[in-house]
Amino acid sequence: MYEFSVPMPFKKNLIDEIESINHKIEKSRIMTMYFALHANCSGNPGFGQSRTNHQIVDIDYWLDLIKYTINKGFDFVYLLNSPKSFMSESKIFDIQLEKLDKLLKKLKDAGCYKLRVSNTQLLGYLIKNYPEFKLYASTSFEYTQLNQYRLFFELFPQVVEIVPSYECNKNFELLKNLKKINPYMSIELMVNEGCLKGCPLRMHHNFAIPLVCTNTLKSRETIYTPNYFCILCHKCTSNEKIFKSLCNPNLIYPWEIKEYSKLGINKFKLVGRNSDDFIVTGNKDIYEVYLKGVDDYKQIENECYSNLNIYHGDVKTKIKDIKPYLPDIKYFMKNGHLCSSVCGVKCHYCDKCAENIKKNVIIDLDK
Repeated sequence: MYEFSVPMPFKKNLIDEIESINHKIEKSRIMTMYFALHANCSGNPGFGQSRTNHQIVDIDYWLDLIKYTINKGFDFVYLLNSPKSFMSESKIFDIQLEKLDKLLKKLKDAGCYKLRVSNTQLLGYLIKNYPEFKLYASTSFEYTQLNQYRLFFELFPQVVEIVPSYECNKNFELLKNLKKINPYMSIELMVNEGCLKGCPLRMHHNFAIPLVCTNTLKSRETIYTPNYFCILCHKCTSNEKIFKSLCNPNLIYPWEIKEYSKLGINKFKLVGRNSDDFIVTGNKDIYEVYLKGVDDYKQIENECYSNLNIYHGDVKTKIKDIKPYLPDIKYFMKNGHLCSSVCGVKCHYCDKCAENIKKNVIIDLDK
């Protein structure tokens, strides 16, 4: 059985709809929901990643939704997943810790005892002061080397689960060895994260800075453009660059899940809190298409490709038209550990796949 986690929807009826997916599929279950208070929400300590401000700022609304999620039988993980370092001597930091202490108490009252963290300073604080919480490592650590994980496990043996960087998704050698050096560590992989391989703006994607900056900038608002998850990846999903971008992300497609299971990895994460439809629909249809595809590809071959890549939401071409030309997972099972060193120099496999898509597929962009 494959276990999936999804973002917690913003309404109870949407949580019910997500739950209903489990009754329609055979090989997978949505087991976990995750969430963090929005930037403008009362009681937010500021240790999570900034997301679009929501009109509901009352923390009690969200705590009630967390309780509802847990009562429905889902695991719940609260996100303290900002990788930003902090200065302990800052007065703002003292205020943040006070808010964090109050929030953790409220989370315990709601039945939440699981935290996903991406800051080693914060991990140390939580280990010392809140041993009752289970700690999960966020993908935002962006570790890509085996030795980084080895040392991390030594420093923080209290962490029970990791989500490797999306850059590791096709590095089967690394994933296999992660299981060897720590066979009891739970590993979860992001499957529909559409960022380009090697995106240089990845670590600061929450505050994507325009590629051209001038002295005419008058305010912080003109520098930061949070409407784009990453301005570089956004540019690469349009016009001529769309073909290469279809072959360049480290997506894990539904028909590839079984190859990860062979490594002993059976937990996967569906993302999408930044999509325009999430507030309204909770991305139910997207998640349902993906999980049906895990059951049987034939069930989804006539669906839009946009259901499989959260940042290609405008690609309306059918999956069956694109799939034959996408990079083959078998290639990465053999060569994926070399991608970070030879891509675009010694290896042009994905470029050739992109050329084949360009020659054989008409990409329908809903723009």
